[in-house]
Amino acid sequence: MNPVKIADYGLSEEFGYLPHYDPAQRLSPGNEEWDQFALEIPKLLMGNDFRKRVQALPDFNVSALKTQADKSRAMMILSYIGQSYQWSDNSPATTFPKKLALPWYEVGLSVGRPPILSYQSYASDNWRRLDPNGPIECGNIALLQCFLGGQDEEWFILIHIDIEKKAGKALKAIELAQASVVENDSDSLEKALIQLRNALQSMYDVLCRMPERCDPYVYFHRVRPYIFGWRNNPSLPNGVIYEGVDAYGSKGQAFRGETGAQSAIIPAMDAVLGITHEKDELRDYLMEMRGYMPPMHVKFIEAVEAGPSVRNMVTSLGNINLKTIFNECVSIVGDFRAKHLEYAGTYIHAQAQATPGNPSAVGTGGTPFMVYLRKHRDESKQQLIS
Repeated sequence: MNPVKIADYGLSEEFGYLPHYDPAQRLSPGNEEWDQFALEIPKLLMGNDFRKRVQALPDFNVSALKTQADKSRAMMILSYIGQSYQWSDNSPATTFPKKLALPWYEVGLSVGRPPILSYQSYASDNWRRLDPNGPIECGNIALLQCFLGGQDEEWFILIHIDIEKKAGKALKAIELAQASVVENDSDSLEKALIQLRNALQSMYDVLCRMPERCDPYVYFHRVRPYIFGWRNNPSLPNGVIYEGVDAYGSKGQAFRGETGAQSAIIPAMDAVLGITHEKDELRDYLMEMRGYMPPMHVKFIEAVEAGPSVRNMVTSLGNINLKTIFNECVSIVGDFRAKHLEYAGTYIHAQAQATPGNPSAVGTGGTPFMVYLRKHRDESKQQLIS
């Protein structure tokens, strides 16, 4: 049984799950009008003719996309335009025109994701550095793309980007920990778990900064509405038709909306720490979310799951220090889930309770999130090694 090597999956200690290059701020020549249109989204959403303006755009030239950075940017702007098309003009759209649907589908195929806004485009591919030589962290990064704009939307996403960057040290620790198991080296395993614990703590500390610049009321009413999907969405019972996409056969498609559950961070931490969840609707949903992640991220999670068991080695050795550090890692993963539950309560549930007619029990991914998050938090906390 071989330990994972993060480089095999396009990951690194320096960048974590983020791309190893600063995302492109413009597409290569050939789609300039689409680039400019995406930048104007906050202004265009103030009117009632967004869809008409999309239909007036020239055809998108998929063949002009030459690099991975190009394709990632194209997926981002097509996804932002698509979500804006869906949730603008006062009522949900039931059909995407071929002009938007076909390139969105084709670019999605090239990056391995369905034609809807997913976490990778919303956060991981959506940043630039203010100081090109400075760190990738809150205070030195800004969004490339937004819906309405403003501090709250910007901060909500930047927090996630910062966490993805800081995950790099945790990913390297996973590699080192599994290698230590193969070598049966308890000293190396202890060092790897210390690195994992410290990385998890730094990521959690960033998550705790969410309320600094993202207000729950503003999030609920201005940020959240544009990231809903069209699965389990009562306003789109038949999904959405993607005109011109032969693979869909003119049938309505029901994709999940953007959600943090599409990040590969927590699944990888569950995998290395051996944190398991009962087979239920929640676990099925989380497995489904892997279909919205970059394929290499999914392969990495699966490799960690199939790799040498850190939990088994810590349990069998009976070393108190190892147990303590391991349990600290498990506890911080539980803290992540507890904080997520807290934010779901303050940013969504409490706001929905004050908004008559608003569906309060379903998240942007189309799930009854409060029940799920509470259950996952409890399952994490219950899996300490005694």
